[in-house]
Amino acid sequence: MLIHIRFIRIIILFFGLTLIVNSAYCQGGFDNSTRALYLFDMARYIDYGPDFVDSSTFKIGLLDNTSELLFEMGNLSRTRKTIQNKPVQIVAFRSEDKILHTQILYVNKNSGFNLNKVKAKLAGHQTMLITEGYEFRESMINFVVFKDRPNFEANEEMIKKAGMSLNQNFLFAAIKTKEDWENLFVVTDADLQVQKETVMKQQAEIELQKKEILRQKALLDSLDKEISVKEKTLTEKQKILNIQLVQINKQKGEITTQKQTILVQQHDVQIQKDTLSNQKEKISVQISRINGQLKKIGEQESKIKVQLETLEKQKLILYFVLFVLLLVIILGYYIYRGYKIKKEANLKLEEKNRTISMQKDEIEKQRDLAAAQRDQIGYQKRHIEDSIMYAKRIQTALIPSLELFSDKLEHFVLYKPLAIVSGDFYWVSAQANPQVIISADCTGHGVPGAFMSMLGVTLLNEIVNGKHILMPEQILENLRQGIIKSLKQVAEEDSIKDGMDIAVCVVDFDKNILWYAGANSPLYLVRGGELTHYRADKMPVAIHYRMEPFTLHKIDLQKGDAFYIFSDGYADQFGGPKQKKFMSLQLRETLVAMAGMPMLQQGERLNEIFEEWRGDGPQIDDMTLIGVKY
Repeated sequence: MLIHIRFIRIIILFFGLTLIVNSAYCQGGFDNSTRALYLFDMARYIDYGPDFVDSSTFKIGLLDNTSELLFEMGNLSRTRKTIQNKPVQIVAFRSEDKILHTQILYVNKNSGFNLNKVKAKLAGHQTMLITEGYEFRESMINFVVFKDRPNFEANEEMIKKAGMSLNQNFLFAAIKTKEDWENLFVVTDADLQVQKETVMKQQAEIELQKKEILRQKALLDSLDKEISVKEKTLTEKQKILNIQLVQINKQKGEITTQKQTILVQQHDVQIQKDTLSNQKEKISVQISRINGQLKKIGEQESKIKVQLETLEKQKLILYFVLFVLLLVIILGYYIYRGYKIKKEANLKLEEKNRTISMQKDEIEKQRDLAAAQRDQIGYQKRHIEDSIMYAKRIQTALIPSLELFSDKLEHFVLYKPLAIVSGDFYWVSAQANPQVIISADCTGHGVPGAFMSMLGVTLLNEIVNGKHILMPEQILENLRQGIIKSLKQVAEEDSIKDGMDIAVCVVDFDKNILWYAGANSPLYLVRGGELTHYRADKMPVAIHYRMEPFTLHKIDLQKGDAFYIFSDGYADQFGGPKQKKFMSLQLRETLVAMAGMPMLQQGERLNEIFEEWRGDGPQIDDMTLIGVKY
């Protein structure tokens, strides 16, 4: 019964599929499998020119709202993996704006896309535009249907204009003229009318057959469900029976094995019983012998106990005599040794007393000398401190006043000398436009660095205010020549190598330009929350093995830009939880983080961060940091 029902169901399903296939064949034209074959076959006849050799893949693009054709193309690409010796890649686009460069792009008019937008997107690219359902010569290749067969028309002018060409054998089969196109549609319209009537009749028959198929299918489904339930029940019962049979067979085998084992064990037990009986008799004889020996041993032990007690008493007396004798010997030794040590100590004490007396006289002389030297050192220290404080007043007087900064520039100057006087200095020109701003770090710190800073300030006054040299790289070159001349530096190894690292900025308010040049001293520009690092030349302003011209940087300023110049004292400061350097990277991150704050508040915050980082540790170098907002 079950086989008969399944056979009927298979016949009905086969009949339904046959009707559906016949219906699709009568309609003719392009389906997705035909489109996929045409696209893959046409791709082989397209010549893209010599530049196509550099392409790594052959891309076929589909501008489509659905995924049916994409799925068909993907299936076909599993068997046709290459086109023109290039791996095939299928790409789908859902709108005209998403189109990227491909070797072929397919568009169906029924999808509703704007063909003009598509052409504009493909302009300037070697992409073969293949369409379906559009008017004559609207694209490069257009799919049409003639007498139930797929066909196509080719626009050679558009193809050549895009830098491509087609094989002539391929073009031979294409529709090329408007007359062919019009004749094609005249014949096709008449055929289509006849086919429509035929299709309508077939569709009516198909609908009736579908209803009958659905009715029979519903009946078969209900029978299938009942049969499936019964089959499932029988299968479960059969499984349970099979498991029970396996367990029974296994238990039978185990019982047989256990019986054989029991028989063997019974035989072994009988043998062991006989052996135990013999051993018991032998043990009884031995026990009687042992009891006799134990009586003799007991008698001997009583005699030995008496002898041991006598020996123990003798041992105790001997030990006591030896102990007393040992104590007398030790006591005599320590009495003699104490006498000898005391005698030697008295001799050493007398010698020490004589030495202490001599040292006391010497210490009193050295104390008087130290007091005189202390007074002299105090006088020299006060004199040196007074000189250094006077040098600080001179250095402070030489450094230009912050009031020389233009009112157009919001700024701060963070200036922290390591000692009373500093090897760092900053300098601002007195001219309103352009404004010259300089940060410098001289060799050394303290008094030597202060001398170098005063030399630098003097030379800058002469170069900028005296000679009116206003371009940063020229200022650096003149300053270098002035230092070499003032310190009489030459290229020999043992000559003086003192100099300075310096950053020179010139702000031109009329042209909104920042000119910058640096010697081992960079410039940071913060704009829109991002920091740009302008690197300095890797050479100081002094005699050096590298004496090349300094690099000039031109920076177009925008309202709200902030730039920073500084010495290395901030980044090189040790501190933090691990006592490491602050480092330039952390300084850059700090400047970006506070970009929105007013400049004076930035200066205060940078000073707080520096002190928090330093903690209880000492400041290791002079520190100068200048910030300017345009």
